[in-house]
Parts: sequence; structure tokens; C-alpha cells
Amino acid sequence: MNEHTMKVPETTSAAVDLKRHLLLRVSLFALVIGLAAGAIVLQQAVARIGTHIQRTGNTVERLIAGEADQTRDAFRRSLEGMELKSLDGIGPLLGICVAVEDIYKRAVVQRCFHDGGAAPGVVRWLLALLIGPDLHYRGVIGQYPGVKVGEFVVTPDLDSESVAVWNQIRTVLGMTLGILLLNLLIYRPVRRALRPTDQILAVLARMEAGELSARMPRPRLIELRRIAAGFDHLAEQLQKTLASQRHLALRLLAVREEERRRLARELHDEFGQCLASIGAEAAFIGGRAEARDPDLLPAARAIAAVTAHMMESLQGILLQLRPVGLEEFGLSAALEALVGGWRRRQADCVFELKVDGEIDALPDALRTSLYRIVQESLTNALRHGDPGRVKVDVRRDGAGCRLRVDDDGAGREGPTAGSGLGVLGMHERVEALGGRFALTPLTPRGMRVEADFPAEAVRTVEMTHD
Repeated sequence: MNEHTMKVPETTSAAVDLKRHLLLRVSLFALVIGLAAGAIVLQQAVARIGTHIQRTGNTVERLIAGEADQTRDAFRRSLEGMELKSLDGIGPLLGICVAVEDIYKRAVVQRCFHDGGAAPGVVRWLLALLIGPDLHYRGVIGQYPGVKVGEFVVTPDLDSESVAVWNQIRTVLGMTLGILLLNLLIYRPVRRALRPTDQILAVLARMEAGELSARMPRPRLIELRRIAAGFDHLAEQLQKTLASQRHLALRLLAVREEERRRLARELHDEFGQCLASIGAEAAFIGGRAEARDPDLLPAARAIAAVTAHMMESLQGILLQLRPVGLEEFGLSAALEALVGGWRRRQADCVFELKVDGEIDALPDALRTSLYRIVQESLTNALRHGDPGRVKVDVRRDGAGCRLRVDDDGAGREGPTAGSGLGVLGMHERVEALGGRFALTPLTPRGMRVEADFPAEAVRTVEMTHD
């Protein structure tokens, strides 16, 4: 299976803040419970009032009839002066209003037996809306011997009933506030327990930046403590693995450079001497042919020209295999020689070299890699981009160092820019040395090659070579 067949589709989900989520959930639960309980209280109050009005109608009718008989004789059929004193004792308990009319539909008396207290206007308004205007009990007031002298109407006392409903709603509100207070009491220890998550995120950011020695804090929450311990174990194993891989990569770089030096020596000693010998022989043959056999002179000159071309090509290969002056004179001089060679070959391009800091004191592997990166960057820029200006900037900041090569060439556009073997080799070198490599297009055109080696990477290379 290749890397394309093993890809798993990524699934994204919304991030959840546990503290806020918990606070919102419990608060919403408390509000729903409060609203539901308030609605139940109002519903029960409406049902109770409706039943209560119908049940108390007969009792009110007897009491009013008795009061009417006490003050009236058989020849006087009037309800004038009635004050409904017979309901003074039971009226406040019943929570009703009573209106009395005579036989001519004239209002005689109207009383609501409210024993004090008040409820918010919204409670009374909701209660009146739910009860409606049609809830009442209408009865007849008669006098002996069965003569009708008037009528009465019993309606709910909304002021008294709203006070009773408000007392129940206050109990519900108290329960709701209690749940919200409990939510706050739960939220505080949860927030305190999850407070180390900020420190954990900070450690993750440091590790993402390349600081693999960063370790997690040890929170009081046992679940987070176990996660932190497991993560530290994985980070330690990763650090050991990367250190082993980096050591192997550094060793491979050293072996590669040693092989290049050996090959350069072999080419210089063997092929260089052979080509020099062939050139000398060609010169001797040319001199002898010019005096004795002029027909052989063109062949001798051709051999000398081919030999000179091969010698020049060999010199170019030797320059690629073994940097001139890097070991003898240091990185600064080697870079000056490298850029100077390009100035002579590319007269229409402006080359700038800026060196800052003690770069010659860097470890040998790092100096060689910096030289190779500059060498490959210049080759790529001039081969693919046709630039008018190339700038090389090498500086050592503190214990680390940074390399940047900018060109204004027009080549290497598109998604395949920087995907060649040369760029891959530069990337491998930088990664092996613990640095960061970047290849960035410039605006309006051009390319930037950047290699950054932090202080930790420099110390690691020094320790490895020591």
C-alpha cells in the first residue's frame, strides 16, 4: 500500500470549552426547570380556581339568603342595605368576589374578600389571561316563601389568587436560584481543576516550535495528571528517537563528505595527473609535428584542446566535491571564493554576500552544510531563474546561526517549485542538523531559501562531533 491508499478522511468537530459548556448546560437546565415549574403552578392554579368557584357557589348562596332573611319581612322584597357581612369570616379563605343585584339588575353590593398582600402585576395579568372572563357562578337570592329578590355572581378574587400563586412561584424561583448557585459552586472547582490546561497548551506550543525537552505540568486532577504523564513519556521516547535519527543523519553527512573528499583526491591524483601527462605529450607531439610532419599538427592540437576541456571539467567537478579553502581558510573565505567564481562566470548578475558573526567558529559539519546550501541555492537560482540580483546573507545570532539566499529570478513558479533533488538534499541537511528549512516565493518574483539553526541545534552538532 502506498501513502495515498492509507490516507484516512479527516473529520472536524466544533471545539468545546468544558467550563463554559458545563455552566451553560446547568444554567439552561435551571431555567427550563423554573419555567416548567412556573407553568405547572399557573396551570394548577387555574384548575383549582375553576373547581373552587363551582364548589363554593352553593355555600355562598345559603349565606347570602340567610343574611337577606334576617333583616327583611315578608312584605318587603328589597336587598337595600345588604353588606355581605355573613361572608366576612369565610370570604378571605375562599378568595372570591361577590356581586349582588336586585330583581331589576341593579347593583346592590360588590365585595372582594382580600386579606392583604400584593403580587407582581405580571402574575395577575397571566392569571387573568389564563382564567378568562367567563369563569363565574351565578345564583338566585330568595326570601321565604320562595320569592326571588335578586341574584349574585361569584368570581375569583384575582388579587388574592395572584398572591397565592406568587408565593408558589417564589418557591420555584428559590429552587431555580439554588440550582444556579450550585452550578456556580460546581463551576469554580472545575475551573480550578482545568486551569492547568493553559499550561498544557503552552507546553504543546513549545514542543510544536521544536523544543522537545518541554514537559507537562502535573495537575491535581487525576485524569489530567495521567494524560500529562503519558504525554511526557511519549515526548521522551520521541526525543530519543529523533536524537538517534539525527545522530545517524549527521553520521551519514560526515560519511558523505568524507567520500566526496576521497573521490576528489582520487580524481585529482589519478585523472588530474593523467590529463596533465596527456597535455604534455600532446604539446610534445605538436612541436615535433610542426618541424617534421605538419599533417599531424591538427590532430595534436585537437588532443591538446580536448585535454584542456577535460581538465577544466575536472576542476569544476573537484569544486563541487571539495570546497576550495573551506578547511584551510574557513567558511567566510570559502563563500567569498564561491560567490567570486559566480561573479566571473555571470557578469550580468549582481551578487551580494553579507557575513555577520563568528561563522568560522561553527562546527565542521555545520560549516560544510552551510556552504553546500549556498552552493546549491546559487546553482538553482542561476540555472532556473535567470536573476539579475542574488543576495547571500549568513549571520550568527548568539549561539545560533541563520542563512538566507534571495534572488529575483522568474523561474520555479507553481506548485512544483522546490521539489527537485537539490532542494530535497538541502532540506535533508537542515533537518539532520536540527534546523528549520524554508523555500518561499518572493513578490513580485523570485525565491528565498532560508535555513535557521537555533542554539540547541548548534550545541547538539558540537556534542556529536566532540
